[in-house]
Amino acid sequence: MNKCAECGSSDFEVRIEPDESQRNGQSYTVNVEYSVCRQCGDIVIFSEQIKRNDCVVRDAWRKMDGLLTAQEIVALRNKLGLTQQDAANIFGGGTNAFSKYERNEVIQSIAMDKLMRAALDVPDMFNWLKRQAGFNEKKLPASDYDNVVPITHRIIADLQTKSHKPLFSEHDDYHETADYG
Repeated sequence: MNKCAECGSSDFEVRIEPDESQRNGQSYTVNVEYSVCRQCGDIVIFSEQIKRNDCVVRDAWRKMDGLLTAQEIVALRNKLGLTQQDAANIFGGGTNAFSKYERNEVIQSIAMDKLMRAALDVPDMFNWLKRQAGFNEKKLPASDYDNVVPITHRIIADLQTKSHKPLFSEHDDYHETADYG
């Protein structure tokens, strides 16, 4: 629990106010969050507030540079039907890149921003990127294959010998159901 450095109280009022700043000669205004101790009036910015304020500033910088904001990246990825991991595999940037872009911890490069926008606007290019990343549209996502064990006739014979009863029911219509127990 956060405590006031002046009086030791943990009773704070959260405030949000506009703050004007400059970057590369351009002014911008963002709403920053801070806390005021209700006992002594001391003003503090706690670490979680600093993180939130940093995210707001990064999105302001993105807008100034003409880049997609964190929320716009989430919307773009969802519109393309991708998980964060899929997006990282297709566009590059590392395994945690999209998680960091979307949490607003990292600002994407101009090149990454252009690539994401192009993928949305040029379906043939997006399909090419997916193929280059090893995605086959007819294939199920890799997670659906994680627990698949191919059954061969030798495995079936071994299981049937161990269980001492038939593995497949004669009542199955169009598929066979294994009985492993």
